[in-house]
Amino acid sequence: MRVVISSAGRRVYLVQWFQQALIEAGISGDVYVLDHDPHAAAAAAADGFRQMPRFTSEAYVAQLLATVDELKPDLFISLNDYELTALSHGLSTDLEARGVIVPVLNAAAHQAVADKLHMFRVLSDAGISTPTTVLLSDASAVNDMLETFPTVVLKDRWGSGSSGLQRLSSQDARHWLALERAAGSNRRGPQHQDELIMQPDLGGSEYGLDIVTPVRGGAVAGVLARRKLGMRHGETSAAMTVPSEQFEDLATSLAATLSIRGTVDVDVMVPDGGEPQVIDINPRFGGGYPFTHIAGADVPHFLVTSTLGLAPQPGWNTYRHGYLGAKHEGIIGFETAGRDEQRGPLLPASAHFSTTPTVPSKAG
Repeated sequence: MRVVISSAGRRVYLVQWFQQALIEAGISGDVYVLDHDPHAAAAAAADGFRQMPRFTSEAYVAQLLATVDELKPDLFISLNDYELTALSHGLSTDLEARGVIVPVLNAAAHQAVADKLHMFRVLSDAGISTPTTVLLSDASAVNDMLETFPTVVLKDRWGSGSSGLQRLSSQDARHWLALERAAGSNRRGPQHQDELIMQPDLGGSEYGLDIVTPVRGGAVAGVLARRKLGMRHGETSAAMTVPSEQFEDLATSLAATLSIRGTVDVDVMVPDGGEPQVIDINPRFGGGYPFTHIAGADVPHFLVTSTLGLAPQPGWNTYRHGYLGAKHEGIIGFETAGRDEQRGPLLPASAHFSTTPTVPSKAG
């Protein structure tokens, strides 16, 4: 079996966990990485690497298809939001016609999670709790929100990695908007206001969920949850695992609404005494998954066995509760003897420093 992880970047741990999943399941195979950067850390951990053009390049699609024709992977996983957009809008169909499983959302569902205003409308129509969302260009709706809530959240409408995120008091938000509109009229034009949204600040605690289904679609097979304790560069940097029961009905509703395939990362706010509110959805492995993996869960194992039509090992979707994790810096070396100057590193490093901690025994 061959797994391709595209846009793997710094996620060395994910490459290693898929390699480990193949070994522990007794499946002969390898894990390849595709990335624009030939020095991406994950490339050194992979069994093979192919350098790709930028997503904005006209050569990208043709090169991706040629690379898939060469490697003939069984499972193709992307970790980049913009590449996922291209995949969901038809490119995944081209890959699946070549016999590759590509667990992505369909075009309509992807649009619903990529555009935060559209997400609010789709989820609200489905009866799924999510904060009221308005465009900054909608002056009346913005004024109503500022009159109603003491604190608000501003973020990019099509943002990724918490881009544009600000939490402001209503008074500070009015001041910021006055400056922004003045600047916009002089430099960016009124359409800039259509690219930013406002939501009420719900307060409470923020949680991250992994909702996991078979790679070809189907019922929810696992829900993994953690409470966020720290953020860095838009990604969870510290978290504690928690039981998932309070989120399972939400996960079922989201899976049905979005036709989830594989795994999606969901950010949820739980106001004090209130019900969970969906604030963001990433249709891929998110930065919070490692916290449940080191506590005993194993989504790579499930995705590998799901691709091959095999039964997963019992307990892959269970994990130790109350397990605290924190990310840290690490370094990995490239095996230069196996390096092709045009393609980048082709062999994994013979020795490298792994940041992967020991996995504790699974427990509920």
